[in-house]
Amino acid sequence: MSSWIIAKNKQAKKKVTVITKYHDTSLSGDVFDMYLDYIGAYIYAQKLGETCNVWDSNGIIKESLKLTPQVKLLKEKPEAEPLTVEEYSTLTKKLTFKEIQKIAASLIVYDDALNRSVIKTLEKVGIKTIFDIGIQLVTGADESLLKRFYALVKAFQVKSKKEKLNIYVMADSYDGVVEFQKLCDPSWKITSLSKNVPRDSSENFIQVLAEVQIMTALPALILDFNRPVDKYIYLMQRNPKLDYFLELNSMEWNLF
Repeated sequence: MSSWIIAKNKQAKKKVTVITKYHDTSLSGDVFDMYLDYIGAYIYAQKLGETCNVWDSNGIIKESLKLTPQVKLLKEKPEAEPLTVEEYSTLTKKLTFKEIQKIAASLIVYDDALNRSVIKTLEKVGIKTIFDIGIQLVTGADESLLKRFYALVKAFQVKSKKEKLNIYVMADSYDGVVEFQKLCDPSWKITSLSKNVPRDSSENFIQVLAEVQIMTALPALILDFNRPVDKYIYLMQRNPKLDYFLELNSMEWNLF
């Protein structure tokens, strides 16, 4: 075989790119934990001037978000070990909350079809009220926690000098909302999408995003940063500044 043919065959071979740095979405907990980790992975790659390679094993990033040119979804999982949030935090901890918030606003942009589904859900239940404050209850909240929420909301009412309150309660079960209502002041009006039980996991996902959409627009919030969704709500808030905010455990916000 002539040297010319050998050279031509070498040129015809595809150049294989070995991925040594990538983010694996399967290492995250729930969907909001995954979004927060994804933001961390993106910041890490940007600070190093690299493409953010993502192994989107569950397909949620692809199905729910619009991708930026700096993000590449991998077709196969690399042999190398994925990056960790500990590695991301070495760079993200150097950024201010406002800097991370700005990056998140440009990165976490919902897919058009998903966005329409969220809006349709809100229109279907007829939520048009402007709420004064939002809280989140989780299944199994004991009476002492419910009483604490009552006291905190009441303190907000006194501070804001509002005779009546429209309160949005984000919850994974309406049972908790019912229990909370038993403690509520007569001047409070409680609204929660959890009253509508989703038929499947897809509908549940859209309903939770609809609740997040409500919460991020409110002027006052009481959150728990031990929950990824609460950290996500605080990060994605659409108000330049909250009129009132309380974190249940006096925790500082952090990405991870």
